[in-house]
Amino acid sequence: MVRKDEEALVSVVIPCYKQAHFLPEAIKSVLAQTYSGVEAIVVDDGSPDNTAQVAALFPGVNYVRQQNRGIAEARNAGFRASQGNYVIFLDADDRLMPDAAKRHLQCFAENPSAGFVVGDIDQIASDGSYLSSPRWPVLTSGFYEELLKANHVANTIAVMFRRGVLEAIGGFKTFFVPAEDYEMLLRAGRQFSSAHHRTVVAQYRRYETSTSHKGAIMLRAMNRVMQLQQPIVENSPTLRKALGKGEAYWRDHFGAAAVKEVYAQLVRCKLFAAAKSSAALLWYVGWRLIVLPWTRRRRIFRIIRERFAYSQKLSSDS
Repeated sequence: MVRKDEEALVSVVIPCYKQAHFLPEAIKSVLAQTYSGVEAIVVDDGSPDNTAQVAALFPGVNYVRQQNRGIAEARNAGFRASQGNYVIFLDADDRLMPDAAKRHLQCFAENPSAGFVVGDIDQIASDGSYLSSPRWPVLTSGFYEELLKANHVANTIAVMFRRGVLEAIGGFKTFFVPAEDYEMLLRAGRQFSSAHHRTVVAQYRRYETSTSHKGAIMLRAMNRVMQLQQPIVENSPTLRKALGKGEAYWRDHFGAAAVKEVYAQLVRCKLFAAAKSSAALLWYVGWRLIVLPWTRRRRIFRIIRERFAYSQKLSSDS
């Protein structure tokens, strides 16, 4: 149950790897919360930059360093170091809105049976300027079913968990990186109810090198996540149907991203990388390639012909 006073402690876990230049904004957004009972835990995931020095600039921030193990283990380490009744996972390049903790706790108070609550996000550019305000449906029932169809949670940074929920489901699983957050939400949604509200609680930074733009990698990770769900839903026609919709959704979504990725790699003459991305497309998307929005189809084929002709010329000259 949510306490009516401000005794409930909220822990904000901030994993950081090669993002010390963004870290001050993330920490400041935690320290600026209008709800007073908040602690910040920075987890330095063996970062080679000055993450430790940046964290030291903010008295009271709990700093944890580990060897580089990836974001899933960094989040888990932060959770183990935390003391809060409630937990938020904030990436080092993102920011919380000032009322995030307060609004989440209000949602918990209105929905005492919820295991986790979900708000909205705004998207910002690398320089912090506003980009857009994507909105997902406010779910009131069938949480696991709807999550199977597509991730109806804007981003993990938009979620506050009860501590007991994270303890019960076992945190993040490294096997599913970089889709570990979605897999964890599926486990949480299957075992616990959630509540959604329309408050913008965080700002998610988007830029070309972010993992969500790496279509081939995300195709592999999402395939692992969806494969895990199959034995869970096999006895439910409704859930099997939802899983089928989700599999098609992610193939199309990250398949389109992988097509763009192949194009960019060909333009930069990264032929080996383009071959690997193309192989992922063929393996995970298959015949659905023909229905993807190939806006660059002609240019991709032209570049492939040019690169092939160039390699043939080099071979003949030698």
